[in-house]
Amino acid sequence: MKKITTSLLALLMILSVTACSSVQEETFEGSAQGYGGTVTAKVTFKADKMTSVAVVAPDETEGVGSRAVEELPEKIVAANSADVDVCAGATMTSKAILSAVKQAIGKKNGETGSTTAMTEGTYSAVVAGHNGEMTVETTVDSTSILEVKIISHTETYGIGYGSVMTPVEVLPQRIVEHQTLNVDNVSAATVTSSAIKAGVRDCLTQAGASETAMSEAAPKANPTEAEYTVDIAVIGGGAAGLTAANTALDEGKTVLLVEKMGITGGSTVQSGGNIFAAGTTAQKVNGVEDSAEDLNQFLMSYDEDQLLNAEMIQDYAEHIAEDLDYLADQGVQVTYVTTAQPTLTPNRLHLTSPKNEIASGIGGGITVPLTKSMLEKGGTLLLETRAEALLTDEQGQVIGVQAVNQSGETVTIHAHSVILTTGGYGSNPEMTARFASFNPIFNSAASSTGDGLTMAGEVGAQIFDSNGLQLQYVDFNTGETGSTASGLVVDMQGKRLANEHSYQSVSAEAFKRENSAVNYYITATKDGVCAEPYPTVQYGVTLENAVKASSLEELATLIKVDPAVLKATVERYNDLCAKGPDEDFAKPADWMIPVEGDTYYAFARYPVAAATFGGLVIDAQGRVLNQDNKPISGLYAAGEVALTGVFANVYPSCGLAIGNSIHMARNAAVTACGE
Repeated sequence: MKKITTSLLALLMILSVTACSSVQEETFEGSAQGYGGTVTAKVTFKADKMTSVAVVAPDETEGVGSRAVEELPEKIVAANSADVDVCAGATMTSKAILSAVKQAIGKKNGETGSTTAMTEGTYSAVVAGHNGEMTVETTVDSTSILEVKIISHTETYGIGYGSVMTPVEVLPQRIVEHQTLNVDNVSAATVTSSAIKAGVRDCLTQAGASETAMSEAAPKANPTEAEYTVDIAVIGGGAAGLTAANTALDEGKTVLLVEKMGITGGSTVQSGGNIFAAGTTAQKVNGVEDSAEDLNQFLMSYDEDQLLNAEMIQDYAEHIAEDLDYLADQGVQVTYVTTAQPTLTPNRLHLTSPKNEIASGIGGGITVPLTKSMLEKGGTLLLETRAEALLTDEQGQVIGVQAVNQSGETVTIHAHSVILTTGGYGSNPEMTARFASFNPIFNSAASSTGDGLTMAGEVGAQIFDSNGLQLQYVDFNTGETGSTASGLVVDMQGKRLANEHSYQSVSAEAFKRENSAVNYYITATKDGVCAEPYPTVQYGVTLENAVKASSLEELATLIKVDPAVLKATVERYNDLCAKGPDEDFAKPADWMIPVEGDTYYAFARYPVAAATFGGLVIDAQGRVLNQDNKPISGLYAAGEVALTGVFANVYPSCGLAIGNSIHMARNAAVTACGE
């Protein structure tokens, strides 16, 4: 009997072990909207225990959202729960991960969907947008979203709002249409997009919906056909591309514009939206006397390196006024005429900002009306579509473009002519690596990755690797950029190199040539008072983290500069201030203020590049040239992708990059339509 009992117990133990070992792992998936795009979580369970969490979030910000992707899965598995703390500094990505995991848990528990039962009404939420607070209002009934409104915001015109493709206009419609918050962000406007969705989510939660409700993925926002046939294909939708498209449409051609981001605008929409021109209607209205001849002389005065194309410069000077008249016909309004810097007279800077200000992020005054005009004329616009290769025939003539749409599908565009307006390469680390000697920060549009250079190079285009940049040195603490203050600036050795009152890019070039990865604005206070009147300097001396010392020798040690060199530089500068004329760099006497006091300051300024020079070599008609300086049939270019011959190493004034983009785009389009 004992043997039988023992055998039964052994059998029961075997069966028990077998039963335990037979529990299979199961994986369930959830998704939610993160900061930059959709976040997906795959959660693997063994019985009721999580064994792994795998998160895929390709659109989250590297170094911010990516930390949440790396850190949270381990915490979730350890807690066997999605109720863990978010990753500091990555709240939106963290919440998306936790929401996706909760979805997966719900599916594992047999839940067929999230709770969508809501209390009817209109709800409001305040969220953080790109530039400040945004108020989102959402109206719901018991099971659906009826309406989404953006009540107030401070987003950027042409990026966050103002166009038929910007988030404030399109996302509310998409959310209501598809009854989900899991709609595509507008690329190039992800912060605004994410803020809108966060606001709607808050409203739904107030109404009683679960935080995972209405999260099914919506269809892709910008579907395309597989094949198109047009007269003119324009690649890139900034100022150059939009101008080229409008011009070709005016010539009676069929036009298709390919833009890889979710909005048009390129670098222009991030800029100040200024155009540098002479002999214009706006100048005459404002009593400014100027001429094309004077503008030509001014621009050619920057040809110290013999890199400018005199024919292109003269053509720009003579016709940019006509280009401005053309823009006016497309709805672009010049609001004011001024100068970027007191030394740049007469006033040639034409603003398109309704606030009559020189600032970044207001280029929508150009790109929004140009986009509207193009669409009204019947142009075709493909968004979220990346051009990857130029198509050629047996004779090497460019006959179209191969692209890839948002879904990864190939799009073939047959065209009589292709105009490349793809922008520069400031957001391509491999292409900018050659500037590593002074390590500039490239403040370029995300779309500026050199695509046009790569595609044209593959069909034999001539490319010039210019050392020039649209450059300035910026103090990120005070906001001093070289255009707002004119005091003493020294290099990494403590030496003065330039007239600090000259235009910011002119003085910056002197430091670039010395490979200065930083320069220092030197000033002083006496009894707490700074003699320099500039607001950025006055602000800087009040900062707690300001680098300061009671002597120049001590200050030099703090910034790792030879004390003897810095002291000698300041003494020489002060002597020149006492004399009046700046014998070293010809700075006007009115701006020569001595560095004297009982406390000395050094504001570190770092190189920031807004545009890259050089690129494709083109002629004055916009034809792309091959290695033998012959036009490549069917291929044209304009804008930052083709600034060879337009700028040498120095950027003479803001407004010239956009002005040239518009001018050469018109030339290229007219030429392409006529050949």
